[in-house]
Amino acid sequence: MRFAILGGDRRMVILCGLLMKDGHNISTFAMEKAELPDEVKKAGCLQSCVYGADCVVLPTPAEKAGLLFDPKSDEILKMPELIAALWKGQIVCGGKFSTASSAAMVKAGLNTADIMEDSEFVVGNAALTAEGALWELMGGSEKSLWGSRILITGWGRIGKILSLRLMDLGAKVSVAARKAADRAMAEALGIKALSYQELEGVIGDYDFIVNTVPEQVITKAMLCLCDSGAVLLELASPPGGFDRNLAENIGLKVIRAPGLPGRTSAYTGAVLMKNAVYRAIREQEE
Repeated sequence: MRFAILGGDRRMVILCGLLMKDGHNISTFAMEKAELPDEVKKAGCLQSCVYGADCVVLPTPAEKAGLLFDPKSDEILKMPELIAALWKGQIVCGGKFSTASSAAMVKAGLNTADIMEDSEFVVGNAALTAEGALWELMGGSEKSLWGSRILITGWGRIGKILSLRLMDLGAKVSVAARKAADRAMAEALGIKALSYQELEGVIGDYDFIVNTVPEQVITKAMLCLCDSGAVLLELASPPGGFDRNLAENIGLKVIRAPGLPGRTSAYTGAVLMKNAVYRAIREQEE
């Protein structure tokens, strides 16, 4: 097959090599700063890259503020321009398409697959994010994780996996979650569970606070009550779970780390992406 690979982080670079190893023809665009295998074609324009491609692979996330996510390029490529360059019937894979882009691709007759809706990819990605979060926490403080009091906001995939990983390392873990059922499950696993309303009275007890929720669940008042030596790790996409500027202004250490798999486990992340792309292609063929 012929693949057109556009934009993305280190995972997309490695993905090119993995697809080549499987015998596919690869063309890239908006990756001119990446160190790619010599055999990979760097197209001079978007149109030449996608022309004749059986599958167009976009990053995860595919876009930011309506632009292709391409940190290894100086290109500024608007998603409507990208979509207009594609051919009816092409398979387009990527992660976290916006509502506008999804609608435009359907209207253009493209066969789209959002790999953030692929359960195997999402669970694997959460595991890699949790592993990367451990790395960030260990490097962000002189305190060990063992014996530390750690609060995790959110009981999604990342929150669940990270909680268990931290407990294995001897941390004293608490979880804040909205749903009573989620709190009950955390308690059943031996994790102290709190509602967000209860946080204000105890948030000053924690050495580390990890947010996984993409909306503000830690209020400004709560930030002011945090221990002065606390480390706050933001894993969620904007706007995040707390006011980062305020946290930094009052002297708290903030680590912002979205997209961890692309930085801390790029090879395994690329393997997950390749397998998700192959599943999407099989589904389209069926």
